[in-house]
Amino acid sequence: MLYRVSKRFLDIFLAIIVWIIASPMMLLFAIIIKLSSKGPIFIPDSTRISYFQPFFMYKFRTMKINSKEILKENSDLQIILDNDHKIPLEIDLRVTPFGKFLRKTDLDELPQVINVILGNMSLVGPRPYMKWELEQILRDDDPIAKENIRKIQTVKPGITGLWQISGRNSVKFKQRLELDVMYIRNMNIWLDLKILLKTPKVLITGKGRV
Repeated sequence: MLYRVSKRFLDIFLAIIVWIIASPMMLLFAIIIKLSSKGPIFIPDSTRISYFQPFFMYKFRTMKINSKEILKENSDLQIILDNDHKIPLEIDLRVTPFGKFLRKTDLDELPQVINVILGNMSLVGPRPYMKWELEQILRDDDPIAKENIRKIQTVKPGITGLWQISGRNSVKFKQRLELDVMYIRNMNIWLDLKILLKTPKVLITGKGRV
């Protein structure tokens, strides 16, 4: 109980500070996104799952509005996405030029401080999963992956976490599940602070990105 209260206080306090400091930069990014490519500022279909319930995750749009059509026309990319749950940035034809900058720096994630203030995300926790990812795992024959995803859905998702500071895109999807469960088994306010302190270094060095 004390941990949950402390974590929520830390979330609100730091999220408001980040919002105040980053607001001018986020406004600039919003203008560039609007002027440089067709489409909305935020990803329109950015629904994620928390406690097995959908919520809208605020995230700057980094893809072209016809990204689904691009996938249909490039079956190789669809295969990579199905197998690895991600496409390497350098070959992802769906991403806009400015979107590549946002992805490389993780600045597309900044608007998620709104989710933290609203209470459907935390600063630290497992990254929120998409509906199709959960459905794919639950259809999988791997009982460990199924059990892991059920455990992950018992806690609030976060902007950063063990996955981000442990290699991120260099980590295989099922390893990501294991890292998320490891966090859940050991989570406490000191672990959260440790992850928060390590996150800026990962962002600056780009460790673990592809």
